[in-house]
Amino acid sequence: MHMGSNIQFGTGGFRGVIGDDFNKENIQHIAQALANIIEENRQEDRPIIVGYDNRFMSDFAAKWFVEVLNGNKIKCFLYTHSVPTPTVMSTTRDMHNYYGVMMTASHNPYYFNGIKVFTYGGYDADVNFTSLVEKKIGEVTKIKTLNERAARKTGLLEDFNNLGSYLSHIKSFIDPGVSKNKLRVLYNNMNGVGVIGLKPLAEKLHIHQFTIMNEDHDAFFGFNLPNPTKDALSGEFSETVVNQEYDLGMATDSDGDRLGIIDEKGNYVSANEILASIYWYLITQRGYKGDIVKNCATSVLVDLVAESLGYQCHEVDVGFKNITHGMNEFNALLGGESSGGLTMRGYIYGKDATFSGALFLEMVIKCEKPVSRLIKELKQSVNYDYSFFEDFITLDVDAKKVLDYMSNNLPKLSIPHEDVRIFGRNLKFLFKDRQWLLLRLSGTEPAFRLFAEFKDPELAQELINELKQYIDTVQNIIAEK
Repeated sequence: MHMGSNIQFGTGGFRGVIGDDFNKENIQHIAQALANIIEENRQEDRPIIVGYDNRFMSDFAAKWFVEVLNGNKIKCFLYTHSVPTPTVMSTTRDMHNYYGVMMTASHNPYYFNGIKVFTYGGYDADVNFTSLVEKKIGEVTKIKTLNERAARKTGLLEDFNNLGSYLSHIKSFIDPGVSKNKLRVLYNNMNGVGVIGLKPLAEKLHIHQFTIMNEDHDAFFGFNLPNPTKDALSGEFSETVVNQEYDLGMATDSDGDRLGIIDEKGNYVSANEILASIYWYLITQRGYKGDIVKNCATSVLVDLVAESLGYQCHEVDVGFKNITHGMNEFNALLGGESSGGLTMRGYIYGKDATFSGALFLEMVIKCEKPVSRLIKELKQSVNYDYSFFEDFITLDVDAKKVLDYMSNNLPKLSIPHEDVRIFGRNLKFLFKDRQWLLLRLSGTEPAFRLFAEFKDPELAQELINELKQYIDTVQNIIAEK
């Protein structure tokens, strides 16, 4: 009864194609492995919070997971409805539980699902813990289960809902002065669970008009990628913001931790710009103090803003757990990444689009300026004149072999780099004037993501193309071995 070989945890937990890797047998193996860890560490004295999003099978998966924990005499609190991932993180922290579990594949396509595990304090499980889970999965010989009726009867399973306290916690960070506003917001829920937090929060904050699109539960997400990227929000959504004269458009991914913004002119506001502007606002308008932490794929705009305010930007490896650990190490005020998530000192140790969305709305209300002007003035104030690019290349051979080869045989690019930094599974080439090029091994698929930030957009594109050609050459070398 050995599974395990195809169960691997990446930067965002375990993810797999539904019915293939994400199936009842694998889900219950992961649950039994966790139960065995809990038993070995004698951690049965505290319950486990289990949540799920709107993805196909998330609710079933949560029950299958709970059946195994209950079968091992571990008490579970199971949410009565789908919730954003950050609610499970915050509950794990606030109830001082050893673990929390969330059924989600985050922003992946509709045919994926997955499992995120949170550890004491509400942190994303680190690589040491997920490696232990993988090891324990391979050692599972018997899966113990207890059906739902019996578990409820014996008190091992209880329903749970803490949406009220979760939203009150967010509201405690927001300036009460926001209630006097004329803000008109168009919100694209992308058929996810973000609306569960943002709809009642918008009411609590007395947002003048908060119009919701794609509020309904659709496990296929309209056959769109449920991720608020520039591509996803361009076209119909951004046009509606402009044509109906909204002050801004806002969108969240399928499990409610990534935020996307469209300004009043229909332009996409990147996660880099969201992070830098909120940091600027908290320091200059709210009187907060502290450094900022970003991952290695995030814009130099963040560094420039921090330095202009007398603070420092600290750079870490990709994976939000690295950001939160960096925030603790440097007692930083804010931490975030270019893929669309941030958190703040005193809030949870993970990204939360309900929280970052509320901060962004507060900034727009209190600054009394259009979003486009806020971002433009911020960039001008620090002389930011770079262009930011992202690209993607899928691999036909083992990605780690490609990365290992490249680490030892660096490409000769048309512009010589001044330095190379290695962040985990990322290669970052540093050029003069803080320009850079990053090769990042995807944590969820056999692919590389490429990022570049240069003053000359044509040069950035040229270097990305050179790097892609070199990757293809390396693939051929490895395939021939």
